[in-house]
Amino acid sequence: MTHRALRPLARLRRRLNRQTLAWQVSASGVLLTTAAGATAHWAWPSPADGAPAALIALVGGALPSLAAVALATRAMRAQQRITATAHTLRSTHASDDLDIPLTDATADSLQISSALRRMVMAMRKRRQALEALNEALSRRLDARTHELSTLQDLSIGLARQSDVHDLVDEALQALERTLSYSSASLWAREQLRQEGRVVLMGYRTADSVDGDAGDDLTGMRLSRGNLGHYERVERERQPVIDNNVQQSFWSWLLGRVTDDARTSALYRRSRSWMALPLQFHDSVLGVMRVDHDETDFFDEERIRLLTAVGSQTALAMRHAQLAEQSREVAVMAERNRIARDLHDAVSQTLFAANMMAGTLAKTLHTSDAPQARAQATQAQTLERLTQGALAEMRLLMLELRPDAMQGVALGELLRQAVDVLVSRDAIRVTAQIASSDLLSDATRMQVYRLAQEALSNVARHSGATDLVVRWLVRSEHQALLCVHDNGHGFDPEAPKPGHFGLENMRSRARDMGAQLTLDSAPGRGTELRLQIGEPFDAD
Repeated sequence: MTHRALRPLARLRRRLNRQTLAWQVSASGVLLTTAAGATAHWAWPSPADGAPAALIALVGGALPSLAAVALATRAMRAQQRITATAHTLRSTHASDDLDIPLTDATADSLQISSALRRMVMAMRKRRQALEALNEALSRRLDARTHELSTLQDLSIGLARQSDVHDLVDEALQALERTLSYSSASLWAREQLRQEGRVVLMGYRTADSVDGDAGDDLTGMRLSRGNLGHYERVERERQPVIDNNVQQSFWSWLLGRVTDDARTSALYRRSRSWMALPLQFHDSVLGVMRVDHDETDFFDEERIRLLTAVGSQTALAMRHAQLAEQSREVAVMAERNRIARDLHDAVSQTLFAANMMAGTLAKTLHTSDAPQARAQATQAQTLERLTQGALAEMRLLMLELRPDAMQGVALGELLRQAVDVLVSRDAIRVTAQIASSDLLSDATRMQVYRLAQEALSNVARHSGATDLVVRWLVRSEHQALLCVHDNGHGFDPEAPKPGHFGLENMRSRARDMGAQLTLDSAPGRGTELRLQIGEPFDAD
């Protein structure tokens, strides 16, 4: 056959390739049947013999064609189902329960549909994993954004505070907005001094603490057991974390019986806790502790958040400390200026007035004038008053300069305080005051403040006419202060609303480790004794 004769066959083949499988099988069957009929006709040209043979050939060719068409139609329908499901899966509203149907029209279709189904399930799992990962990343992003916002608010809030207790409360409030806890507390040494006692600077709880909801624990001391944790953090300058607090019944009972610190109630429900140092350069300003009632609560993210809050708090505490020191320096400079002005002006004037009053009293005593005796008495009173004013002025100048008081012996301070008392009231004072002592500066100032309070109480409340003041020193750690008056006395156990003098004196004695006793009753005067160290015979 020539090339031109093959062109119709080529066009027919291209048209068949563009049709469905069933149509192609049907066309092929028709062509085969036609070809078979034509062959039979050519083989048996006789009309009598050829007609039955052609009919047989046509029927014989048509039956396989119909069977092929049926099989092709079945395969095509399976393909259409797969195609329709694939189009459905492509939709954004497709259900996750929708899968490629398994078709068993032929082994090939079953294999293809199974492979497609596995691929769809794998892609679905991958998509679900990506969605879960995206959701987790979104949550982490929201958490980070909230943390950054909290830290920013914390920085702004801390910048507004100048008082240490206020900024501690601000830090704990900011922490509460980001992290759940059963209690959060901040401990530091008193007045942020290295030698100070560890006290509670501030705290917040999720609920009431063992019935103490109405009592403020701020300023109270740390228990002995928790003091060890504080000192460890202060010494090592590293966070301490316990994510699984275990305590037996007997140790719990022993702690309840022997631990007298009320602040321990903050930690009795704790199952995990973290304590971190509030460090600025090489100084540990305090320790922040956060407790939770769940175990394994403090993971890496929470540790990082608490560390950031602790750093901000430490920086704010240091700034507050520097601001307080700056104010103290400014106040000290102003006090020094006032003390110099008082010394250069008022003290000199009082001294001149005292000298003139003394000279006038002596002159009037030698005069024979009738009114001289009365004028001499007035001059003596003026001399006593100016002498008392000078004593008060000296004490005032010392009060204005606390650094100068540290270099003055306690005996000298007590004598000046007694002189002030004598000049104010008509009271006879018998003083036995040691001229020197070996006490530390801190103890010396505590004793002076306590004696000052006692003498003030005598002048204001006792109504005494005689007073005995004794200050005896035996050694560096052994001394006795005794203040005894013959006033109308009082009941030391009776409540005195609004009066804090006795409680202040008891507090000073506790801070010194001294023993304070007060013996008084209505109508028989008052005796106050401060014993430092071991008792000794005062006589």
